[in-house]
Amino acid sequence: MSKQADVVSAARMLDGLEKALPHLESMASLESTEEGTGDLLSRLRRSLPVIQKEPEAKGVMVTFRDPTSAQLQSFLAEQAPAANKVDEAEGGGLEAKFDSHDILGWFGSFFTWWRKIKPHAWLPGDAEPAKFPDVARVALMADWGTGMYGAPVCARSIEKDKAGYNLIMHLGDVYYSGTGKEMADRFLNQWPKVAGAMNRGLNGNHEMYTGGQSYFADVLPKFGQKASYFALQSNHWVLGCLDTAYADHDLAGDQAAWLTKIINEAGGRKVVLFSHHQPYSILDSQGPKLVEKLGPLLNAGKIHAWYWGHEHHCVVYKKHAQWGLMGRCIGHSGFPEFRKPEWGGAPTKASWVELKGANGVPDAVVLDGSNPYIKDHETEYGPHGYVSLEFENGKLTEIMQLADGTEVMRNQIA
Repeated sequence: MSKQADVVSAARMLDGLEKALPHLESMASLESTEEGTGDLLSRLRRSLPVIQKEPEAKGVMVTFRDPTSAQLQSFLAEQAPAANKVDEAEGGGLEAKFDSHDILGWFGSFFTWWRKIKPHAWLPGDAEPAKFPDVARVALMADWGTGMYGAPVCARSIEKDKAGYNLIMHLGDVYYSGTGKEMADRFLNQWPKVAGAMNRGLNGNHEMYTGGQSYFADVLPKFGQKASYFALQSNHWVLGCLDTAYADHDLAGDQAAWLTKIINEAGGRKVVLFSHHQPYSILDSQGPKLVEKLGPLLNAGKIHAWYWGHEHHCVVYKKHAQWGLMGRCIGHSGFPEFRKPEWGGAPTKASWVELKGANGVPDAVVLDGSNPYIKDHETEYGPHGYVSLEFENGKLTEIMQLADGTEVMRNQIA
């Protein structure tokens, strides 16, 4: 039996919590209740509308940008198999089949687990960038840590690529909340094995829902990575890799000053940034804290391109009118994301839908199509995939690929 369930239904969580919470709150009024229970119950109560508004298809993975809801999903996913509360999920994998009585019975263990969650200590990175080859290939994935659907297909396609890679990098998010089991089963055990490649992982908000403990303690040592942010430098390029999750959608520590110093000393090298969160978006929220802290670099036109995840789509933006950078959202590597109704029926082949920018956000195109890896729901979800970058001295080519390696766009951006 699996160590954890793959799918934890939002509808089942909502029903179970709505029925269990009155009993739990009644229990919390007793003098014998441990200190801190009331805080957790308040958080669970506040999570109800978050869970309620999240769309889902039956038997397909769903999660929330809410720490307590995602933490509960991780806990339920790990409890259900031991209690024989799992069944085959419609979209693939195993689904947790708990009810309100289970939530009541498991609450004490959840509370004990929850109250131990603390942020991992911040780790300072190297002051100087590490060396990077002038001719190199990079594989990028983001929001890949599901272990399901197109995620393992992306990994195997990267492994099979005959041209090889010098660097494989994940831009963050392992679901549901980056626990040790999730990091092992959905990330490290599925990671593409490419001989001679450097492996790197950036921090995501879902990893931080359990304090980033497994990300910092397990992933970084496994990858030989000193910190959650770092820079690589060739004779032509600087690759600035940021942690925008330790402080949510922000830059913790001295990253802004660190990056500024590296760029100011970079000579004529062009700069590409990588992060989990976005500086701007057509489909999601904006990144005002990132823009404020990196404003001098952006306004001076010192950032050539920026790749990020967080949103589960592949979006290719036109050059930013003010900053001159080329923005790319590539969070489509493994998490199932509904297609937008306004895009119409799912095309037979992957195609690109034009998006109109506003308020300083450039126009863009978004990758559309069906997802063959989500059983019985193929036309409801957008395609999964990854990105290859090819550096050849001062030349940079980006290749957008479906999970099976099929090329759907190629741009020479320098």
